[in-house]
Amino acid sequence: MSFINKMPNTTVRSQKHRVNTMGKVLTLLIIILLALVSAAGYLLLTGEIRSGEKQMAEGQRWLEQGQDTLEKGKVKLADGKKKLADGKKEYAQANNSPVLVFLDKFLNAGRGFKGARASLAKGRQQVAKGEAKVEAGEDRVDAGELKLSQGRERLMLAKGGRVACAVGTIFFTALSIVFGFRM
Repeated sequence: MSFINKMPNTTVRSQKHRVNTMGKVLTLLIIILLALVSAAGYLLLTGEIRSGEKQMAEGQRWLEQGQDTLEKGKVKLADGKKKLADGKKEYAQANNSPVLVFLDKFLNAGRGFKGARASLAKGRQQVAKGEAKVEAGEDRVDAGELKLSQGRERLMLAKGGRVACAVGTIFFTALSIVFGFRM
């Protein structure tokens, strides 16, 4: 009778051992999978970081080019404003001279002062257009600086994520090795 009672007990132990072993194997597979996912994340982020660094360099180049163009535009605008102010000053001086006004009306039918007024009006329009272009350029440069700043932040986050993936890969690889020897 004692032999019959021990037989089912041995089978139960064997089944418990198989379940325990299957649990260990499943746990080991999950740990290995986590190590592989961490390694894949590391590789993916490395590629994204390289691409982002190239884009940042290109963006920085475009920003510097835009800043140079903006500075040239500001210089040109200042020059245009100076020429307009000088033209207004000359027109005012000529218009205040009764002799010049009389001679223009008599010899040129007033076309000299009319032409000067038209030139001044055209100069005002050009200065206004230049101011609008400079303002738009400043807005574009500011937007470019903001995008670069946001890009730097995203790049730093990606680098932090890459470090986390590397640490995860090392941790899960070491854990799977230790766990594999204990099976």
